[in-house]
Amino acid sequence: MDRARIAGPLVAFAFFAAVAAPTNYVGAVHTQQGAPPPSETVATPAQSGENKVSPYFAAVTADNVYVRSGPSVQSSYPFGKMNRGNVVRVVEENFGWARVETAGIAFAQLTGFVPADERVQLSADGASITATATTELRAPNIGAESTPESSWKQIGRIDAGATLTVVTRLDTERGSIWTVRLPEFGEGWINSNFLRRATPAEASTFDTIASATEVETALVIATIEGGAASGNPAEPGAASDVAIITETAIAVPVPTKSPEQIAAESRRATFADLEATWLKVKGQPLADAELGALYARYVALGVDAANDPSMKGRIAARVAQLEVQQEVQNKIFDLQATRARLNGECDQINGVAIAIEARSEYTAVGVLNASIVYDGTQLPLLFRLVDPSTGQTVSYVVPGDGFQLSTMLGTLIGIKGEKAYDDSLKLDTITPKTIDFLTSRKDA
Repeated sequence: MDRARIAGPLVAFAFFAAVAAPTNYVGAVHTQQGAPPPSETVATPAQSGENKVSPYFAAVTADNVYVRSGPSVQSSYPFGKMNRGNVVRVVEENFGWARVETAGIAFAQLTGFVPADERVQLSADGASITATATTELRAPNIGAESTPESSWKQIGRIDAGATLTVVTRLDTERGSIWTVRLPEFGEGWINSNFLRRATPAEASTFDTIASATEVETALVIATIEGGAASGNPAEPGAASDVAIITETAIAVPVPTKSPEQIAAESRRATFADLEATWLKVKGQPLADAELGALYARYVALGVDAANDPSMKGRIAARVAQLEVQQEVQNKIFDLQATRARLNGECDQINGVAIAIEARSEYTAVGVLNASIVYDGTQLPLLFRLVDPSTGQTVSYVVPGDGFQLSTMLGTLIGIKGEKAYDDSLKLDTITPKTIDFLTSRKDA
């Protein structure tokens, strides 16, 4: 009886042991026969999620590969494209995506957005902005024509003191945006399926164009290291793969820009210069502002940018704004001319009378002023000759030999010389042969 009670549990234990035994038995058989045990499924980085890695260089394996503002097709948008052979620096892998720095030659022509507010300050030459407080670097949404309204994703933080190169300024109803060259501390995401580890030769082209010698050396080193790792180093005197690779190595081609790309870059630079000048002119009193000269520059650039819809649209908006301001300015001129005839200011009336009487003797008569638009920095140095009664620009004076025009500022002068229309500048100019003082400067 007692034996029956004990036998029952023992039989059950033996049964379950027999069921569990085959797994271990199979493993034992494999081991005894020298075969590897059944493989175990291991999660890949794409399956296991985030995988922070030591930074490494990767080469792009296809053309028109998007660089996105985040590791997702659904919740992010593209702000640039990479082509086959571009080299990027990977700093993180995450669910089949690689986070890359916006550094190196591959990102040299891409741009980002920075809010044009009190957190940044424009340099005196209008070529750069400097952060005065922490602000954000946003990714232009190239899928929506890179409009500021559709570009909200942050791809970098700009700390106070950081300086970025300005491409242009965009003014919208929701505020203004600076378009800047992408700094190295930004980030983007690329689908890992379009990347592979770069060779030493490819990595050497990350931020500089390698010479033929540098490429050959990198290829030789890579081959030697590969041979040593495989246990088959090249033997002295033998025909090795190293010699073949060295002889057939080809220098990494220096990327060349098409005439269209060069022209587009020139237009962007000119537009940036005009926008910087516009900020200066906007700071002048409306009656004295050089709106006409600036207007002519924008119109000329608009004709040149006929095949660039985005640029042409921004120029057209600025031209329309300047047209309205010129209408207001002309009304101010008319009002000032009327006031000059009625207010009895002797000095002003005398100046106007002298100017009227002298006009028949001179090519042009007016008060000499400096020019903000033509200041000799990006455009030629010219001086403004303005009507003494209204302040309206009569003509622009070309500095000539023997004349120190800067010492004549604020004086009423009569100029005899050659008057011509400068087609490149779109304005009338005078090259003086003689200059007479008609009144002395008020502060003299």
